[in-house]
Amino acid sequence: MQPKKPVVYTIIDGMSVAALEQVIHTGRAPALAFIKEHSSYVRDSVAVFPTITPAATASLVTGATPAQHGIPGMCWYDRTTHRFVNYGQSPRAAIVEGVGQVVEDALTNMNCKHLSKDVSTIHETLDRLGVSTASINFMCFRGPYTHKLKPNLLEKLILRKKLPDTLPGPKEHYFADVITGPSDACSGDLPKRGVDKRIQATDGYAACVTRGLLDKRAAGMILFYLHENDHCSHQEGPDSQVDSLAKADEHVAYVLDTFGSWEATLNQVEFVITADHSQTPISDREDHILDLTEMLDGFSQVKPERGKEHFEGRDVACAGNGRVAFFYLNEDRKVSLREPVAASLLETDGVDQVMWRDEDEYVVKSDRGTLRFWEGGGDAVVDERDNKWTFSGELGVISGVTEEGRIRTPEYPLAMWRIKNALDLDRMGDIVATMKLSYECKDLAGGDHRGGGDHASLHVQDSLIPFMSTLKDPPLRPTSIDVVPHIVRHFER
Repeated sequence: MQPKKPVVYTIIDGMSVAALEQVIHTGRAPALAFIKEHSSYVRDSVAVFPTITPAATASLVTGATPAQHGIPGMCWYDRTTHRFVNYGQSPRAAIVEGVGQVVEDALTNMNCKHLSKDVSTIHETLDRLGVSTASINFMCFRGPYTHKLKPNLLEKLILRKKLPDTLPGPKEHYFADVITGPSDACSGDLPKRGVDKRIQATDGYAACVTRGLLDKRAAGMILFYLHENDHCSHQEGPDSQVDSLAKADEHVAYVLDTFGSWEATLNQVEFVITADHSQTPISDREDHILDLTEMLDGFSQVKPERGKEHFEGRDVACAGNGRVAFFYLNEDRKVSLREPVAASLLETDGVDQVMWRDEDEYVVKSDRGTLRFWEGGGDAVVDERDNKWTFSGELGVISGVTEEGRIRTPEYPLAMWRIKNALDLDRMGDIVATMKLSYECKDLAGGDHRGGGDHASLHVQDSLIPFMSTLKDPPLRPTSIDVVPHIVRHFER
C-alpha cells in the first residue's frame, strides 16, 4: 500500500467567507485560489459557539464540542480554584491578573488541566495510527510527546516560575521559537529569530517551519496556524481582511513552493483550510461597548485581581468574552438570582440573547420573546445535522422557521445544537448573554475593540467560515467538529 500523502491542516484565524472570496476574486490571493480550485469548497461551514478562539481552536484540534472538550472561552471563572482564568485576553487583562498567571493558563492549564482527558487531540489520535504530527504556534496543542521549553533570559525574568520546564505536544512541536521540534525545521532559514521572534510568533515563521517539515518529510500532518489576520481584523475591522488575507496568501504560497511548483507540491501534499470563527464590525460609539459591571450594578460582583477571587457572599462573577459574556451566580442563591440577573441583562441596549440551562431544557430570552427547547420528543423538528428538537415559545428568539418537520435558523446557524453544546459545559457559567450586531462587552480589565472587529456570539456574522479540502469525501455540511474526523479518515483508509 502506498504511504498516505501528508496533510497541511491550515487554520487562518478569523477568516470570513466574504473576505476570502473577495481577495480571491480580485486576484490578490493566487495561492488560496489555486488550492480552492483543486478542492471541495464549502462557504457556509459553521463554527462552534461561543465563536471565540480558545473554544473554537479546541474543537478544531479535537473534533469535540465545548461541552465535551471543556474549554469555554478566552476568560471564565473557575469555581474550583476561585479565580478568573485568562488565556491571553488582552495586555490590560494580563496586567490585572498577572502576566505569569496568564501564560500559565494559556500554556499549561489549558492543555494539561482544562482540556478534557476524555477527548483526544488530532495529535494523540494520529500518533496511535503511527502518523507523526506537527503543531506550529497553535494554542491548543496537547500531544503524546514531551518537549523542553527554551525561554530566553528576558522571558525567564518576566515569567519567573510560571513558565513550565516541559509541555506535552506532538512530535514536531513549534511554539514561538520557545519550543522547537526534533527536526529543527526553519533553523537558519528565517532572518529575525531573536527576542522579537519569540514574542511575536509570526505567520512567516509558521510558513517557514511548515515548508521545512515538508521538505524533511518529518510529519504526516502539520497544523499550520496563521493568526495575524485576526489581529488585523480586531484592530481595523473585518473590512481590512482583504489586505491581511493577501498577506496570509503569501505564506500559503511559500508552502506551495516547497517542491518547485504548486502543481508538484499538490501532487505530493493534501491541504485542508478553514478558520476558527469570523468577525463582526464593532461601532466606535461609546454606548456600543457594554460594561458588565454597569449592566449588573444592582448586584455585588466578584472583582478581578491577582490571586484568589472568592465570591465571599457576592452575587455574581462576570466574564466578558468579546460579543458574549458568562455569568456565574452565587451557588447558595443561584435559583433566586437567575431571573433578576437575566432581567437586568435584557434591559441593557445591545444585549441580544440571554440563555441558560434548566435541567434538561434550554431557555433563550430576548426582546423577541422566550424560547424553551429540549432534545427529542414526539413532535420534534429536525435541524441540518439531523438533530431532533422539541420547543415551546417564540422561535423568533433564534430566527427559527419550520416547514415539513424541519427547522432552520439562518440568522443564528444551527442555533439549538450550538447552544446545547455550550450550555452543557458548567464552566460556561449559569447565564450566557450574546450581543447585538456592532456591540461588544468590555474584557476583564475594561478593554475593547471599539471601531474594529470582534466575535464570539451566536450570530451568523461571527459564525460562518470557509472550508476547503483536497481530501476525498469531505463533509457536506461541515462544522468545526467535522474537520478532525475528516483528516483522520484519510490516514485510516
